[in-house]
Amino acid sequence: MNQILFLLTMSTSTAYAGEIIMNYKEYDGHDNYWAVTPEVVICKNQTIFTKDQVKHAIKLWGEKYAKITMKEKCSYESEYGKIKITDGKHLELDEWGYTSYLYRDVKINNKTVRAHESALVQLDRNVNDITLLVHEIGHAYGYNHYEHKEDVMNAYYEYEKTEKYPY
Repeated sequence: MNQILFLLTMSTSTAYAGEIIMNYKEYDGHDNYWAVTPEVVICKNQTIFTKDQVKHAIKLWGEKYAKITMKEKCSYESEYGKIKITDGKHLELDEWGYTSYLYRDVKINNKTVRAHESALVQLDRNVNDITLLVHEIGHAYGYNHYEHKEDVMNAYYEYEKTEKYPY
């Protein structure tokens, strides 16, 4: 029975990585927030990740979203109140993913924090490791890199590429 469970876990490891290391309490960015609860838009023809995987990634962060919608194809423009998940067509050759966001600085208790207004998550379609999705969703919610060797927010984590999707 344990062998069957192990095999099932291994066969779904790309969908839901079993061991995502998060030193969440150490991350810079806890005070950042969204100006409005964001809608998450999955650009269906531009990402390999599913709605269930995106929900799982957001759940790992314990963050809120208004709704998750699917769109056939999206522009690469930011949209107020939305986190858009798209392909990595505009990434540099050495990048697996990148999240750009618009925010305004806000002072709360004499501390400057970011009130996020939009985010564009770009993911290389040749990387099917959900850890990349979790990492970039973390940025979309305002978390910065954390340089622990195996942490999900490590900027130097390396992913395998399939070269299945040309740009």
